Amino acid sequence: MTKFCDEKIKEFLEELGSDMPSPGGGAVAGLASAISGALNSMVYSLTVDKKAYLALDEKEQLMIREVEEKSKEFTNRSLELMEADRENFMKLMDCYKLPKETEEDKKSRSKAIKYNTIKAMEAPLILARESLSFYDNLDVMAKYGNKMLLSDLSIAAILLHCAIESSVVNVKVNLNSLRNEEFFEEVDKEIRSIMEKSEKKKKEIYDYVDSVIYK
Repeated sequence: MTKFCDEKIKEFLEELGSDMPSPGGGAVAGLASAISGALNSMVYSLTVDKKAYLALDEKEQLMIREVEEKSKEFTNRSLELMEADRENFMKLMDCYKLPKETEEDKKSRSKAIKYNTIKAMEAPLILARESLSFYDNLDVMAKYGNKMLLSDLSIAAILLHCAIESSVVNVKVNLNSLRNEEFFEEVDKEIRSIMEKSEKKKKEIYDYVDSVIYK
């Protein structure tokens, strides 16, 4: 099976629009976060070694280099989570094909569905968490990035929030059938907090960029 990240954009979109069970929303969420990271990396590429960058002290330059590397790592991590989401989703779908002729079959099938529903929730939850943390990286670029590219930074923030919002939807669709589990309240509280924080951070970056580019 070809990895999503190894496909051409047109091929991916054709698969996305087909009757195949995957790729789906989870892959789109991962792709949105990966694009956000790549767009932020572009801002770094056009900032480092430029006049404004060279005017910074050595400590600031080193810090920017470090977050530049973290930006690339985030893009790669997002692609990894795309694959994890697909793998876990397909395993869950396979569980619904398990036999249910006997009581033992039913118990075994129910146990497998529950286990893999929890697993299917993991990748989007991790993506939401790590995407929220990536706002810190965008904040660095808002302060030090090439001012000619502020619009790209704003779009990176919009895409990051899109990835988070999409991931939370995918968490909820699995979490809904796990309401009797001990961790339900904890996860529910976490995703609500992630959404609130993301909305606030996205708006901060968007409003800042808008105040500069659209006076």
